[in-house]
Amino acid sequence: MYRPLVMIILATLIGCSKATEEELFKKALEAQKSNQPELAIESYKQLLAEYPQSGKAPEVLYALGSIYQGSKNNYRAAVGFYRKLVEQYPDFGATSNALFMIGFIYNNELKSIDSARWAYEEFLKRYPNNPLTESAKFELANLGKAPSEIFNPLVAEAPEKQVSAKRSSKKR
Repeated sequence: MYRPLVMIILATLIGCSKATEEELFKKALEAQKSNQPELAIESYKQLLAEYPQSGKAPEVLYALGSIYQGSKNNYRAAVGFYRKLVEQYPDFGATSNALFMIGFIYNNELKSIDSARWAYEEFLKRYPNNPLTESAKFELANLGKAPSEIFNPLVAEAPEKQVSAKRSSKKR
């Protein structure tokens, strides 16, 4: 007599059990790899909401920033997730990349030169030996410039250098 009732209760509990942290992360990662940004975003956000102390949180924040930047072209949201990563997880491996990307987005997408300057300077201060250091210095030196302003002088200068290099090699 009680058996059907027990079975119904068990089925309800099993059906309503929340996904584990690892299941949500795996689902989000697979969605991201399968070019399903909406599902990836939903799963990553669910993971953060249900497991706020998750050890995966830094990786999730970086992934959300990347998705919003690359797939959604929602640069303000991307900066928000990258900033949260930089503020809450300064020692996470990808935090330096996130800080660099904040500067890059501010400069190249949002055209906010002062914010870009802050991000690149902060990057150089925190990560002076990072492989992106030279790129950050280059970006700082060229803030607000159009690509044609940066690269046309280099192209115009190149033939002159080639001629002088040829002259130097002939003298030897």
